[in-house]
Formats: sequence, C-alpha cells, structure tokens
Amino acid sequence: MDTWTSNFWAENETECKRILMEPGNWEKVPLFDHKTALGTLVRFKGMVQDMLNPEYYSKTFSVFNSVTNETKIYQGKYHSFIVNKSEENIQLGDDLMERQVVVCVPIPGLNKWVDDVTISNNEIEVELQENFNKRIRLDPACQNPPKDVLIFVYPESVESCELKLNEIVEVVGFLNRRTIEEDNEDIESLPAKETYCIHTVHYKLFPNLTLNNIKTMDDCIWEEASSLHTELKLILTQALLGDSLVADYLLFHLVSTIYNRQRNHVPGKFSLNIRGIPNNIEKNYTTKLYSLISYLVVKSEYLSITIDSMNNTDMIPRKCYTSNRLLNGLLQLSNRTHLVLDETNLEPGKLDNKGMTNLQALTDVITNQQMKYDFTYYTIDYETQIPVLTLSIGKSLLPCDIDIVLNPDPSCTNNIEETIDSAYNYLNSQLLLLEKLRKYIAIISTFPFNFSEDVLQIIENDYVEMRKADVKNMSADDLHRFIMISKLIALCAGKNELNKDIWESCKTLESQRKLRNKSN
Repeated sequence: MDTWTSNFWAENETECKRILMEPGNWEKVPLFDHKTALGTLVRFKGMVQDMLNPEYYSKTFSVFNSVTNETKIYQGKYHSFIVNKSEENIQLGDDLMERQVVVCVPIPGLNKWVDDVTISNNEIEVELQENFNKRIRLDPACQNPPKDVLIFVYPESVESCELKLNEIVEVVGFLNRRTIEEDNEDIESLPAKETYCIHTVHYKLFPNLTLNNIKTMDDCIWEEASSLHTELKLILTQALLGDSLVADYLLFHLVSTIYNRQRNHVPGKFSLNIRGIPNNIEKNYTTKLYSLISYLVVKSEYLSITIDSMNNTDMIPRKCYTSNRLLNGLLQLSNRTHLVLDETNLEPGKLDNKGMTNLQALTDVITNQQMKYDFTYYTIDYETQIPVLTLSIGKSLLPCDIDIVLNPDPSCTNNIEETIDSAYNYLNSQLLLLEKLRKYIAIISTFPFNFSEDVLQIIENDYVEMRKADVKNMSADDLHRFIMISKLIALCAGKNELNKDIWESCKTLESQRKLRNKSN
C-alpha cells in the first residue's frame, strides 16, 4: 500500500479496496502529519466541523504537449489541482462529476492519555502518558495535525449520506493541498491560504469513540461490572474528599448516556451540580478534580465560569458568509464530550449581550441537549449529547437535573493535593484496572436493559403513594429521575433488569440526597 498512487487506485479500485479492508491493513496506513509527502495514502481521524457545498470536477482531462504533439488522458478523480508545463495545454472533459466537501478538525476535548491499545496473546498493552514516564503511542487524533483538513468524498465510491456535523470519522485517502479563503470576515482584502486536503477512498464512523471496539473486551467489562463499580466509586470518593454519596452521583453522571430522544424529551440526560464546595479548601481543588475526571474519560472540556469568560468566549458556532465557512465555537463538541463548568471563581458583575447569549446556549445544552447555531439572519437547532457537570460554592446559576451538596471529610481537606495524588498513584499502580475503568465508563450504560411488568407495577404503586405524601415534590420529572437512577444502579452493577431491591436502593439514595440538600 505504501507505493499506491491515486491513479493506481482509480485504475484498480476494487482490488485496492479489498486489500485495504483485510484485517489489520487499515491500521497499517500511515497517520497524516506535516511531514507526509503529497500524494501519499494517509489515515486521519477528526470531527466533522463543517459541511461545504458540493463541487464539480472533470472525471478525465487531456494534456496536449505542443513540442511533442502528444496528447495524454488523465483521471481527474482524487486530484485537487492540475500542474502543467508552459508547453502543455489542458483540456477538461465533458464528464463532470460531483464530490462532497467536509471540513474536519482534530477532535475537540480529546484527552492526551488516549492511545492505541493493542491486543497481543490476549494481553492488553497500555502505554501511558508521559506524566508517568512511559512512552506514548497516541491515537491518530492525537498526532497534532493542522487546524483543519478538507475531506473530499466521492459518492460513487464511498457512501457519504451518513456523514453529519460533529460526528467522529476516520478517513483513508490521498493527501493533497488546496487554496482556500482565510476564515476572517473582519478583513476586507482576504488573503488566500493553503490547507491540507484528503481525497477519501474509504472512511469509518465512530458514533461512540471508545478505546477499542473489541467484543471480548466489552464482555469482560460486563462480567466484571460489579467489581469495577466498587473500584471506581472508591477512586471518586477519594477525589471528592471522602464523600461517598456524591461519588455515587458523579459516577452515574460519568457513565450516563442519552437514549430514545423524542423532541424536547431527552431520556438518560444526567446534568449534575456539585455545590457547597467550601471556600477554605485549596483554590485549585476544582481543577485537580477535573484533571482526574479527564484522566478517566475519553473526551472532556473545562470552562471556568466568570463574567469575563462569559462575555468574551465564542461558545456558539457562527456562519461566516465572507468565507462561506462555519466558525467553530467552544460548545461545538462531539457526542459524550464531558463538559465541566467551574463557578467557584464567579464574582458579581454584568453580562453583556454576548454573555447573555452564551448563558442561554449553556442553558439549552443542559436543559434540552440542543444548541442554536448562529447563521446571522436565522438560527438552526442542532442536537447535542454533552454531559454537563457544574461545580459551585452556592447553588449554580445554571439549571441541572440533579444537585447535591458536597460534605467533605475534614481529614481529607487538610492536604488536598496528597488526597488527589493518591487516587492517581493507585491508578498508576493498576494499569489493567485503569484500562478497564476507562472502558467501563465509556460503555456500561449502552448495554441492553429491560423493565419487567412486576417491577413497573411496583414503581407505579410507589409513585402514587409518594404523590399522596408530597404532591409538590413528586412530579413526572421526579419519576423519570428515579427510573433513570435505578437503571444506572443496575447497569453499573452488571445487571440488565430492574428488581425491587435496586428500586429501593434508588429511593434510599434520593432520600439521603434530599435530606442533605435540605439541611444545607
């Protein structure tokens, strides 16, 4: 495959595609970086950030040499431009074809620890990040590629109807360059710039970006779910300064996923506000907590909520009509990118128009898991799947599905750095466990789940009784929260069906949470 050219592929497409799709060959395609020679077959993984208008190209073109009087026919497919000598005249053919153009960017929020996991002799080799003095072999998306890459997709060769904005895609294709307009509508005279482009021969979608897609690993996670749940809760309890109740809810938040979305009803959404973080503890506690979370999840973003950040951050994607490009916003994220909002540094102040727009955007994501992209003259709603965790001293200024007060153990607050580091050190000493916990968080809530008729009847009866006891604090939304927590309790323990004991455990947890919140 190293010697393949775009012309060779075009002439031998069926055979080349067969070889590429043989087990192990996809991974042998070299990763794209700045040193890659143009015309090379490369592999690139990124997020679809924008979808441009389709463009036309000539399937074939002829080159006439006035010195030799020779005419040669060339393929236009997989080429961005034609280079000709002064004595050569190019004649485009009449066979125009259409290719789709999408803009891909490095995956936003992809954490540095993400690496390739190789399976050899049924053993998992994990190479950790440099912080632990290990050599790292990064995922294709971690190779520091350019800011953005144009991806050309040929509908007659590749099924492109599945491509959507903000999806993760890995493409294999031939590398080239393309001149485009600069993405800055404030400049009157826009200079042209060159960017890399890849002429796709095949691509793979990653609906849920996880460490690997090996079924045996998934089965192992399910079989060990109960013990992994115990280990993860222990680590989170340590990070939350000895508070095991908040650890339960943070664990549910990390593993939760949206399912069966219906208009504004978003089942599975689990936005969490951990409040009551004491003023007297170390100021950078929240960043240390985020650091640990980012060490466990595949993708995450941290945003300190202050008047300045709200008034000056571009959160919403915006259409630039000068360059005809969608300009990226902080909230343009792929599915299951964990967003941590830190309000502990928020002080009184005034939000300007941009700040109010950003506040509304965050509210929309948390409440309805959707966001309005700005097209100047109108907006378009795009669905999101961004788990949002808010950390605050008092009650958050943003909405949430569940809020809980942190009640730290005094023995853990005396030396927060040592407390957090002990969780890191434990994970560092258990490399296989670390790999399993990361996979557990990524997939445990995606396993099939059933509600038996008997348990549904118990839930219905309990709901009626709870409504009688306190009609103001037991709505349909409260019932949905109870059912969601019960499902997560079961799945986290490796059980795919709800039973009465799990339902009672949920009621106990919620009772403890409400009692704590009421007293604080």
